[in-house]
Amino acid sequence: MHTSDYKQFKDRNPDRLLGTCCGKSVLSKSLINKDLRYTNSHATCYFFFKDDNNMQKTPAAAFSALLHQLFSQKQSLIKYALSDHAKEGPNLLQSFHKLWNILTEAANDSKAGEIVCVLDALDECKESGRYDIIATLNAFHKTLKFLITSRPYLDIERRFMGIIRDFPTVQLQGEKKLDMISHKIDIIIKQSMSDLTAELNLNELEKSVLEGELLSMTHRTYLWAMLIFKMIRDELDPTEDRLKEIIKNLPQTKKKLLHIIVAATRLLTLTETNIALAIEDYYQSYEDLCLSNHARFDSTVRNLCGLFVNVIDQKVYLIHQTAKEFLVARNTASTDG
Repeated sequence: MHTSDYKQFKDRNPDRLLGTCCGKSVLSKSLINKDLRYTNSHATCYFFFKDDNNMQKTPAAAFSALLHQLFSQKQSLIKYALSDHAKEGPNLLQSFHKLWNILTEAANDSKAGEIVCVLDALDECKESGRYDIIATLNAFHKTLKFLITSRPYLDIERRFMGIIRDFPTVQLQGEKKLDMISHKIDIIIKQSMSDLTAELNLNELEKSVLEGELLSMTHRTYLWAMLIFKMIRDELDPTEDRLKEIIKNLPQTKKKLLHIIVAATRLLTLTETNIALAIEDYYQSYEDLCLSNHARFDSTVRNLCGLFVNVIDQKVYLIHQTAKEFLVARNTASTDG
């Protein structure tokens, strides 16, 4: 059942900083490490989906990980997997429905105790796979406890409506808590600056300028802060002017990216979007382009554009036609103003 490094998938997310808990994956990690830790009375199993890693975006990988953790904590339950494993061999680990059946049978054992399963970032599971998970959960209402986090995409919300009507759900609406979120991000920025100062060997002036620039930016989000810090860490020559340029150019990059997606007459691939974003007026040839790392560009697009954009099968989609209408209307209003 140990088909993926699920612990590393969890730990690739940053730890919660004191006084904050921004980001759904940071929240999930904090709950698993502290509030939902395994005890004799209950088992905790988890999986963190991530669409930039093939091993992190399938339901079979997720439920193999859940079973491996469950059997590691409650070894007597492994008997429920033996028959299917003898029949299916390695193919068992590719069958979400068989793995689900094993999990539910094990959970019904009188010695199983309470089982809590945490699935983080369901929206980053492969589309067909996430729908399989939701359909199965809709048909199953006992024994297991699931804590699932996801961006509030309409297709996911609609498929969960049966559960939402019958079970407690929490929707964190950040747009209604902007002041509180901004305060939490200030804490993250200030606490992160110590590590960043040591890593880049910044002097006091550079540290002061950088922190001031970061705290003065409006409409900050947790993903924005993480992306900014990553870009700064990747900078080979973090001079004062270069640090200012990175911080001030990010909003312009986001605006340019959305313009490209809205203006395109057909769906663009990630590679095409990467090239279009890199083009400057003064470039003369392809060799002039300074392209983002292809493996990370998917995450860059999502972090910059948030809920406006989906990346599916290496193609960039606006989340809905109404998103295009909103962006066009907003840009027109800004131009008229």
